[in-house]
Amino acid sequence: MTHLGDGEHSRIATTMGSREFAQLARGYNAMADRLAAAVADQAGSEQRLQVANTSLERTAATLRDRGDVIELLGGMAHRMQAARTDEELAQIIRVFVPRVLPNIPGALYAHNNSRNLLVPVAEWGDFGTGSDGFAPDQCWALRRGQAHWLAGTGDDIVCAHIGHDEAYHCEPLLAGGEVIGVLHLRAQIGTESRFRLTVLAENIASALVNHRLQRSLREQTIRDPLTGLFNRRYMEEAMTIEIARTARSGAPLSLVMCDVDHFKRFNDDHGHDAGDAVLQAVAAEMKKRFRDGDVVCRFGGEEFTVIAPGTSSEALMNRVESVRQAIAELSIRQNGRTLGAISMSFGIATWNDTMTRDGSSLIQAADAALYQAKREGRNRANVYRLAA
Repeated sequence: MTHLGDGEHSRIATTMGSREFAQLARGYNAMADRLAAAVADQAGSEQRLQVANTSLERTAATLRDRGDVIELLGGMAHRMQAARTDEELAQIIRVFVPRVLPNIPGALYAHNNSRNLLVPVAEWGDFGTGSDGFAPDQCWALRRGQAHWLAGTGDDIVCAHIGHDEAYHCEPLLAGGEVIGVLHLRAQIGTESRFRLTVLAENIASALVNHRLQRSLREQTIRDPLTGLFNRRYMEEAMTIEIARTARSGAPLSLVMCDVDHFKRFNDDHGHDAGDAVLQAVAAEMKKRFRDGDVVCRFGGEEFTVIAPGTSSEALMNRVESVRQAIAELSIRQNGRTLGAISMSFGIATWNDTMTRDGSSLIQAADAALYQAKREGRNRANVYRLAA
């Protein structure tokens, strides 16, 4: 008993020659065995508790880390949804992605539907895209519809847009089965960063879809659906802005009013589809021949306007003449028949400080010059002159 009290697991011999002492020894030994088992079980429980506590601490740290990432991505998503231009969206991505995936250089490519190319939107971490874009079939992530990466030389198939063996990761951005873009990262993504990358990709894909939708809606509100030119609403807003600028700077601002001569006969002789074809051909020629800085608009019906900042009437006349001649040389066929000769008349006016700031008097002046050209025989350009 003294040994037991000292923590030693001692047993008593049961062959003591006395039945009573033998029974006492067996009872004592059973008690000592149960006590040893209880002590061992307690040690095991403490060890299991320590393991569970360590696992719980790791889980709690992971949850805290994910909570921080979700909060960071929430702020990023809120800003991306509020972005109005491509540059604003790119700036948000350049600021936030390095915070979500530290020390990993990369670039975001967005899908351009009209060109069927993945074009660079933003890059970070001294990435250096070095290209204007690549076709979707050059990226294995987009081909497979899932992440594609290379851990080292010869480890897997290399995407054609990479050009050389290096550790990289391509994360496809998809929405409803449609290619939205791809995240290209110049590093192998570890297991601990997979959650960050997955949520990041979902947020960016959602923002790109929203940005594309907003751009489409803006285009619908400012563009004429038939010709693709700016509409009258946009023209009036642009006119007010340009007049304010020229009033401050003193630079010239001119306006062209023009329409298709005898347009009604196209509708009467060949139907409204023919009239639409004429308007589309004229609009395409005007977009091609006026400067990028000129604002070409469909005013209404067969009438068009061109806002020409930084240009006087005299300087604009040469440009208008080249457009007039090009339109006169158009030959439009519709349903196997030629629609006949097309010509346009033009009126040009330049804003001065006696005119209103909303552009109405400038429009009236250009319109007066247009109707003067009509009276003089059409298919000509005329400059508005103040009455002496």
